[in-house]
Formats: sequence, C-alpha cells, structure tokens
Amino acid sequence: MALTKVIGNGLGATQEGAITFNEGSADVDFRVESNANINMLLVDSGGEVVTIGGLASTAGNEDAGYFPLQVGNTGSSATIMQMLTSASGTGTIHFGDAVSGAGRYAGYMFYNHSNNSLGLGTSGATQVTIDSTGAMTKPNQPAFLARPASDQDGIAINADIVVVFGTEIFDQNADFSSNTFTAPVDGRYHLDTSIYCEYIDTGASLVYVTIVTSNRTYFNVIDPNFSADATYWTFLMSVLADMDANDTAQVKFTQIGGTAQANVHRDSHFSGYLVC
Repeated sequence: MALTKVIGNGLGATQEGAITFNEGSADVDFRVESNANINMLLVDSGGEVVTIGGLASTAGNEDAGYFPLQVGNTGSSATIMQMLTSASGTGTIHFGDAVSGAGRYAGYMFYNHSNNSLGLGTSGATQVTIDSTGAMTKPNQPAFLARPASDQDGIAINADIVVVFGTEIFDQNADFSSNTFTAPVDGRYHLDTSIYCEYIDTGASLVYVTIVTSNRTYFNVIDPNFSADATYWTFLMSVLADMDANDTAQVKFTQIGGTAQANVHRDSHFSGYLVC
C-alpha cells in the first residue's frame, strides 16, 4: 500500500517516488519556464488544458470545442511539433475513442521513413498514401471498368435496352454490379463508354446510346440514313456527371424503327471513377 506524504498545498509524494500535484483539485495552474518563455509548459487547472510552447492563455477554447492539449505560441510565426524514429522506423498518430479494441485507433496518419511515404487511415485501413515522388494512391477510391462477356445480338427495337457488361476488369471499392454503377458518396463522377456495334439497319429512323443516371441522361444520337447497313459503328461518350450517394448509372442502346439486327460487340466497355 502506497503511503503519501502531503507537502504544502496539495503536493504529495508516495513511498515509491510518484508525485501528485494539486491532489486537492484547487484552481491553481502548474507552470514551467524556459529561458525565453514563462509558459513553456502550462497546466491550466481551471481550463482543463495543457499547453506546450509558450501559450500564455487558453481563453476562448470553448468557441471551437474542447482542446485538452495545445502546442505553439501565438507570438511565433511558425510552430513545429516533431516526432522522431529510427531511419527505417514509422511515426504514427492515432485518433481514438472510448471503444475498446481496434476501434480505439480507427483513424491515423503515419510517416514511413524506410520508403518516405505519408499515409492517412480511416476505419482501421490506409485510405491514402503519398510516396516519395509525390504520387498519391487511394486504394478504395471508387473506380471501375467493365465489358460484355459476349456479344449482345439482335437487340430489340423501339425500347431502351440495357447494355450487358458481364465481365469486370476491375471494380475498386465494389460499386459496380448487374450492369450498374452505384455512387457510394455525393460527388462528380467521370463516366465514359465505348459501344462497338455491328449491323446497324439503315432503315431505322434513329439510333442512340445513352448513359442514364438518376439525375439526368446523356445522349449520343445518329440518323442511320446510310447507303447500306453499317457493318461497324462505335458510339463514344464521356461525361462528368453529378451524382448523389446511391444514384445509379447504366448504359442503354435504343433503335427506333427498322429491323432488330444490331449487335453490341464484346469489345465495348463502360468505366468511371470519382473525381471529387
């Protein structure tokens, strides 16, 4: 059992050598001076804040929230907080909460000195890494590329027919399924498609390909008034689309009139990614 000797106003020392300041919980600050700063270390008892670097006051913290630790000096033009490791080590700052287990450290930032990369993590996983050249990778940034698994032959006329993309080349963040891209967050998405068609009937009055999103539809239209059926024709579309979370995007082929003979070739594609 630790024995405590109380010295003066609330200063206690145990037999083991532990020292407690202000055990009586008085509104009295603890302050350490350096050569140039009278408040190099300040424990503001009433403000419940620790400041490092010369801040003389913690007034106004309630305007922006609770800051139990502040570093810096408002009289200085620059503040540096340094974290040192070995030449091959990694310095990490964790952002935790009261949840037990890994959830306590779900947010973090780190610097890896072995390869000079800087990273940011959320939900316990690294989401952004900047390498030594400044190149940034975002492994969970929504991005996809899909193509048909086979030709889509004899497409019906006078209807908007969904183009079938049965093969995913990649689907970063798993937002593409059943020929449909679903936006995971509000943002601006770059969407593009190349629909390689065969045997477009010159007897049709109108043929068009659309990228159909929840907010609006984007068109590429032709009047196939050819001297003969078009054996090969490619519809190209590219758009920066505004999409809300859970909005969807599909590619559709439409032929008005003529004979149902057009095919969508398996070398077509549909792709997209979140821009901002």
